Amino acid sequence: MAEAAERPQAQQAFDVGSWPAIRQSAAQLSRNREVFVRQLHYDITSLVPELASTQAPDMWAFCERMAQSLLWVALTDQPLGVVADALRRVGGQNWADGFPDTQYPTIAHALVQTVHYLSGSDWSASTGSVWIGYFMWIKPHLLAGAQQAAAQFAAAQQEAERQAAADRAFAEQEAARVAELSRDSRGHHTNVVSDVNIEQVASLLDEDDEDTGYGHLMVSMTRNQRRDPRRPTP
Repeated sequence: MAEAAERPQAQQAFDVGSWPAIRQSAAQLSRNREVFVRQLHYDITSLVPELASTQAPDMWAFCERMAQSLLWVALTDQPLGVVADALRRVGGQNWADGFPDTQYPTIAHALVQTVHYLSGSDWSASTGSVWIGYFMWIKPHLLAGAQQAAAQFAAAQQEAERQAAADRAFAEQEAARVAELSRDSRGHHTNVVSDVNIEQVASLLDEDDEDTGYGHLMVSMTRNQRRDPRRPTP
């Protein structure tokens, strides 16, 4: 009873009876992580060849990240909160790199094949079962991290679009003010007053080439005049 109480909280969240087998197997695999990563990459890309033929996600980086995470979680004594946070970050990075969430069941299948191959004579049906259970416990944390990353990306994209719209509205207002201030009392064109931020307005308006209005032309003309001190003042 005391032994169970001393186990890390991350282990208590999983089947307590399975942790000794997972830790023993993970300790064996951790002795040569490069081989583990290489075999996991081989098994994943054998099951899903299209993942190996695309630039996103980078499957080598994915396999290195997953192998390190699987071994670290199995062997760490960190509390459950720390482990869950780490797994969510891994899931978020997997999503950012373009790994499809729908392929996680394939990862579980490939993982069992990898452990089976590398375990040699130490493999048993029960070893396969505990590794499947272990990955199924990890998977929700990975998915939660992916969902969080997707939500943060969507929010950042919306904010960028809002800011772009605000900048565009400001540029259009300034362009209209340029057009108004560039006319004298008789409606003739004259120089623009100095308080207009010509460079800022022009740079914003340059983002939309489809609508070059009078204000845009006046900004460009005024900017050209300022850059050529030899040009006479009308």
